[in-house]
Amino acid sequence: MSFIQAFLIALLGYCGARWSVPLWGDNGGWWTVGRPLVAGMLIGLILGDVTTGIIFGCAINSLYLGSITVGGVAANDINFAAYIGIPLAMTSGASTSEALTLGALLGALGVLVWNLVKILNVYWVHLMDRLLDQGKLDNAAAVPFYGQLFLFVFRFFPIFLACYLGPTFMQGVMNSIPAWVSAIIGIFGNMLPLIGFAIILKQCVKRNFEFIYFVFGFILFTVFKVSVIAILVVSLVFALADFRYGKTSEEGGSNE
Repeated sequence: MSFIQAFLIALLGYCGARWSVPLWGDNGGWWTVGRPLVAGMLIGLILGDVTTGIIFGCAINSLYLGSITVGGVAANDINFAAYIGIPLAMTSGASTSEALTLGALLGALGVLVWNLVKILNVYWVHLMDRLLDQGKLDNAAAVPFYGQLFLFVFRFFPIFLACYLGPTFMQGVMNSIPAWVSAIIGIFGNMLPLIGFAIILKQCVKRNFEFIYFVFGFILFTVFKVSVIAILVVSLVFALADFRYGKTSEEGGSNE
């Protein structure tokens, strides 16, 4: 990977981080560029292989489908998983399952870096309070820039170094792994998306009966080879019927 490619990927990684401001804050950053699916497309454009980038992005995104941030506390840093995991997997010739395993490890590592940034930035909050108490409004207004500087340092440089120096190391690691270990990694890697789907199903399904909809869609896709677009149309019909008549039946039952 060239210096320019690593630089652009690291810059996008910073822009897609939580609380980064260049892309209209979280709206264009964390919730858009920071998503592995979007990151995979952008990384693919930079590395010249959009298809592989999107495939790896979809795979890692499926792992974190049900991941939510509550009160500013994130269980995984999907930005790290995407902007380090995808380019390393692409440049080292890793499989999709190996990219998933790498993404899961990097997501956990990213949380440690993220918590470190939050701890360090507490100092700037207290500094701003002191400046406001002293009436130094201009100085206080400049303090958020220092917080962004810390975020840039701890987001840009780890991604840049991993992308620029990591592919050679990663390729050596991949070549040194025995075949039986790679097979085990492949099995567990293919199971990881189930975690994301299970979490999001737990959030969406309110009644056990609703699982039948997912089973029906799964059968349509795997057994009858129905296209995803057709399944989407059928699911919209079921959703509309459930919303309209299911709500009516619940209201009627409550009146009884």
